[in-house]
Amino acid sequence: MTHDTTDALRQRLQALTPEHRAALTERLRARAGRPPRRPLTFSLFYFANNAGEPGGARDEQAYRFLLETARQADRLGFGAVWTPERHFHEFGGIYPNPSVLGAALAAVTERVHIRAGSLVLPLHHPVRVVEDWSVIDNLSGGRVGLSFATGWHGTDFLIAPEKYQDRRAYTWETIPVVQKLWRGEEVAFPGPDGAEIRPVLHPRPVTAELPVWVTASGNPDTYVQAGRLGANVLTALIGQEPEHLAANIARYRAERAAHGHDPEAGTVTVMLHAYLEEDAAAARERCRGPLREYLRGYLEQQRDMIGGSGEDTGGADIEAQLDFAYERYAHHTALIGNPRTVRPLLDRLAEAGVDEAACLVDFGIPLEAAQRSIDLLAGVLADYRSPEAAAVTVSGPAAAVTVSGPAAPAAGSAPAEPVRTAPLGIDQERMRRLERALPAGPANYVTTGLRVRGPLRPGLLDEALRTVVARHEVLRTVFDGAGGSPLQRIGRPGEYPVALERYDLTDLPPGERVRAARELRTELARRPFPADLPPLRVALLALGAEEFQLAVVKHHMITDWVSFNVFLKELFAVYGALLKGRTPDLPPPVPYRAFAERERGRLRDGLLDDQLAYWDRELKGAPDPVTFPLKGARPEVPSFEGHRAWLLLPDSTTARLNALSRAERVTPFMTAYTALAASLARTTGEDDLVLGSPTANRDWAPEQLLGLLLRPMLLRTRMRPEQTFRSALADVRRTMSGALSHAEVPYQAMVDRLAPERDLSWIPLFKLRYLFLYWDDPFELSGLRLNPIDTDPRTSLYDGTISLWDSRLGAFGRFEYASDLFDHSVIVRSIETFATMLDAAVTDPDLRIGDLPDSSSRRYHVDEDELEAHLGSEQDPA
Repeated sequence: MTHDTTDALRQRLQALTPEHRAALTERLRARAGRPPRRPLTFSLFYFANNAGEPGGARDEQAYRFLLETARQADRLGFGAVWTPERHFHEFGGIYPNPSVLGAALAAVTERVHIRAGSLVLPLHHPVRVVEDWSVIDNLSGGRVGLSFATGWHGTDFLIAPEKYQDRRAYTWETIPVVQKLWRGEEVAFPGPDGAEIRPVLHPRPVTAELPVWVTASGNPDTYVQAGRLGANVLTALIGQEPEHLAANIARYRAERAAHGHDPEAGTVTVMLHAYLEEDAAAARERCRGPLREYLRGYLEQQRDMIGGSGEDTGGADIEAQLDFAYERYAHHTALIGNPRTVRPLLDRLAEAGVDEAACLVDFGIPLEAAQRSIDLLAGVLADYRSPEAAAVTVSGPAAAVTVSGPAAPAAGSAPAEPVRTAPLGIDQERMRRLERALPAGPANYVTTGLRVRGPLRPGLLDEALRTVVARHEVLRTVFDGAGGSPLQRIGRPGEYPVALERYDLTDLPPGERVRAARELRTELARRPFPADLPPLRVALLALGAEEFQLAVVKHHMITDWVSFNVFLKELFAVYGALLKGRTPDLPPPVPYRAFAERERGRLRDGLLDDQLAYWDRELKGAPDPVTFPLKGARPEVPSFEGHRAWLLLPDSTTARLNALSRAERVTPFMTAYTALAASLARTTGEDDLVLGSPTANRDWAPEQLLGLLLRPMLLRTRMRPEQTFRSALADVRRTMSGALSHAEVPYQAMVDRLAPERDLSWIPLFKLRYLFLYWDDPFELSGLRLNPIDTDPRTSLYDGTISLWDSRLGAFGRFEYASDLFDHSVIVRSIETFATMLDAAVTDPDLRIGDLPDSSSRRYHVDEDELEAHLGSEQDPA
């Protein structure tokens, strides 16, 4: 670092507030303690899908694709090329014998390694495996490697039907035999007439020790077995998140060490679909059709593997499944984008302990485009050949911290102090800004509840609560805006008093307890949190000897609805362990601040620029967000007081809603939303509507992470009276697909880009929210029977929130609305209009939007007691 650069950096540090300098120091300390990131090698992987195509020309093109791209990989320094073994199915079926293609690849390449990924070992005699691959090893000059699989598709075992039932045991027993034969060791086999044969194999391989992989999915036992054998691992992000993969890799390396193998020597290879262009959005769009068809072939193969009848076992929902699968693959588990946008996934894999990224390139992209993509991949490859080595020294009046790459602290040094402060996450900062401009108080709280039946021990539940709070930083965090820089201030485990509040309602007459419990939950939901304590409140209400209600109130800054489920599972898992006198077995907690920093980094590094550009286009010329007719002028400062109205759909409407969704290859969420948009267009007279719909931002997050991970997804919908409901539904499907594809952008980034000058009397970009959720059936945990109950906080953060639930008892919904904006009668009429139009649309989807009736003799609006009588989630104890 030059003298000028150091001076400039020092000046910038001196300009920081003390809080920012402290946060920066702690971030650098945390980085200094990170283990080194493993270098990544890159290879090419092949598994073409020929579904729906006749043989012949297409197959010839596929082999040309293989040979041309393998030559390219050879020139560009990729480590290997992988070809699979698959029989009798269009999905992968043009690769029936990797040894044949391996011989061809040996003749047209000079440096790249030639690997089978995977050889189904139960279909082969070990002698033939060694003979075939020894020839290839000689042809290639010692460049072979084999990944062995136990087999998947029962039809494949036409070749060796007797091996199918015991294929796993055969594989584990036979891998060492192959290795012995490769080394030239003597192995006895049964011959004709009971004779014993000890073959001497020719030619002798060039490589002294055969490089062996074991093919694994997400089954931990396979990783354990690979570790015991001292083999490498070939896997994929199918059926496992990077965090699950990291846990499996840890098991694998521990098992290697336990069986005398170097734990760090094993190679973990992960297969990833890969396609790059300079424009990430263009790359994803180019891949949409080919990868959807590729995934269709995969799903059909899975159907066949489990004994499908040949019919579409997924029903018409297959198209919706493919849409969802494509969006998830393209954005979260594949290298699809540009060289910059794929780095976060590669970084996560490297941090998880992956050694090699095997880039699957033949999933339907034309050869010329794939070759341009491979050129770009080669540029990414260069960045991952070795760990980061740059040293950075930061000095200033607050502290002096030196970071030398990813080195660990020196031996014998004192452990670093735990992180005590951190910047807010992007979503937390957005909420903090809104609270300062529009103090919302309890409207920003999230209250969830459970009915608990069984022999609950409150003392143990209190202890379990303290254990969970000690595990998760976000549950012991106070939010401080001192000095103008809002920060998270994280308490040490046990620093903040968190106790289970307990209320006994058993002195009341049985018929009054449920209503009293509702009022008490509302009071708990509205009680302000002290500014100097974490915004968390947990209360247990006793209604009988084995009848309880649990109310959990959190500020939205530390939670979302998925976080509540994680919290709940941990709470009762710890409770169950304490009940049995055991130590709870839980995965390591993940600090929310780490997730928040990664989110900021993705935005800071421009990784979401293409998504922001999409919203620029999508919302260009959009009208003001839609809302219900106001009862008067909008107040300058909203009160956030709210009220609720409920609706209940008959079983016949629910059944037709689900049937139409399957027939049109959409989700019930989309079908109900289309009817909602049609009803709002009728009520307001507006045909261009903008609503918000929150979506969980958890594709980049560990499963056990607690915190605020929601993204408001904007839905712009145009309703034409002359179009049929079926046609409108197809339009909504395209809108939803585009929105889901670009739902990673933080809400505040969208506001800053799209509404920099805004009226602070309402939350920008949308005024009404729409949700479609699933109401959990009663379930058992730790000897207790639990089911959800609703709590009314009598608040509304937005103009209105329309929530629908699908349950085993049918669909029902809730309109939560700002009571200083709307008369209750307006909301009730809106409920009747929506439900009537939905019922008519799912009965006859070819009705025009303008012809859908908006009133009927049926009453859909119900009060809370009527709904509860239907659901039965609260009942007066006997």
